Amino acid sequence: MSSQSLIAYRILLALVLVCILPLFLSGCSSPGSGYSSNAGLLGNGPPVDNDRGGQLSLFLNLKKTKGSELRMRIQSIEILTETNNWIPLLRLPVTADSKTLPLGQLFLSRSALTTGYYSRIRITTLCNPSGSETEVSPVTTELNINRPLYITKGDSRSLFILWDIGTSLAGGTLGKPALSLDPKLKNMLVDVAYAACPDINTVFMICTDKNIVCDSLGVAGGPSYLISDPIAPTANLYALTENEIGIKKIGPAANRVEANFPLSMLGRGLQFTTSPDSRWAFVIDRKRGNIVRLDLRSGAIDLGTRLGYQPSYIIYLEQQKLLAVTLSKSQTVVLLDPETMNKVRSISTGNKPEGLLLYRNNYLYIAESGGNSVMVYDLSKNVVQQRVLVDFSPARIFAVDNTVYVANRGSRTISIIKPGQLNVLQTIRLDGPPLEFAYSATNKWLYVGNESAGAIDIIDPVSKELTGRISLGAVPRGIAVLHR
Repeated sequence: MSSQSLIAYRILLALVLVCILPLFLSGCSSPGSGYSSNAGLLGNGPPVDNDRGGQLSLFLNLKKTKGSELRMRIQSIEILTETNNWIPLLRLPVTADSKTLPLGQLFLSRSALTTGYYSRIRITTLCNPSGSETEVSPVTTELNINRPLYITKGDSRSLFILWDIGTSLAGGTLGKPALSLDPKLKNMLVDVAYAACPDINTVFMICTDKNIVCDSLGVAGGPSYLISDPIAPTANLYALTENEIGIKKIGPAANRVEANFPLSMLGRGLQFTTSPDSRWAFVIDRKRGNIVRLDLRSGAIDLGTRLGYQPSYIIYLEQQKLLAVTLSKSQTVVLLDPETMNKVRSISTGNKPEGLLLYRNNYLYIAESGGNSVMVYDLSKNVVQQRVLVDFSPARIFAVDNTVYVANRGSRTISIIKPGQLNVLQTIRLDGPPLEFAYSATNKWLYVGNESAGAIDIIDPVSKELTGRISLGAVPRGIAVLHR
């Protein structure tokens, strides 16, 4: 083979590997028995344009998640405007099979709607038992929206279509599904997970007892990272907005944005943390290499410090009364005095440190993204306790009880570590890159955002397996759970 042919062959081989490797990684995942991948639709509707109005997300809910099996093909969904025009909400047909929806919910579509009232929806379906080849005719069902839906600029609303399998099969009627509109649950202040989707300017509310979306809120500016108020978690939820570059305070009781704190000194807000007394927010400006302190009472920036070297993650060390900040370019974690924003000391790390975790108030876990490892640093002794090799590009670390979970974005995996052990205990494979974690202490679920699936994957901390998926139809960034 000539040298030119050999070069061409190598280029071709490299291209093949680039195309096949992601598919291979995705295909190797082995989720738990209750896991369902139903998030293949990332916005099955007309393009969303919030400048003209708002948007509407549609979900299908099962009345019962167990029992008779039925398949329904939704041919079209339309909504009636105040000018008596029917607007299509579904660009492509969707097939729903009751046996593949163990959590009882399926994301259907997301559509732009101009400002105005909407009073009815019209659904055209084909319905038959799962596995049946029986020919059925399309059936159209019209449903009243009990209180007409009003959409205004910046809104992000959700409607939930309830599918009653038992009634659909009653009397041997195959072709007519029993459909109704499921009312949203109001005044949910506890045991609710919030998921921020910046691409669609939306924060979704998730009932953690059923693990289904139950409401949504339009939040302008691209809401990304979320933190609940340390003192009163049911009173305030803070969202970093990456496009407007600010922090918005969301009131869960009113389900609305109650305050907006612009961060004009930032080039790009990446991530933030709050002080234990809920007084301060400390925000990373990765573009300019700054950390700024925001007064959450007045909305004023009163202090800042320039660190350079691409700060990427920050946490508050309550017992040590310090801030810990990872600097990706300098292979360093810097400890700052939150009162003065002055540097106290530095910790040398491996390549490209990112996520941080404080474990049992003394051990600082550091995700070394460039070294595919997690470093454990003893803060009381100021020494490296151990280093654990994980999968590719670890980015976030989270602890539940005595177990540590590491989100590896490069390999689409979660590494499970037991503190004190030098090896990974178990690996969970996903079909997309994981990022942020959140935990429901009441219902014992660990949530992790799955970006390419447009969903939140659910891990059972007892079995340490994937047990379900909450489909959002959009990329989730921040996740927070409000507890009692």
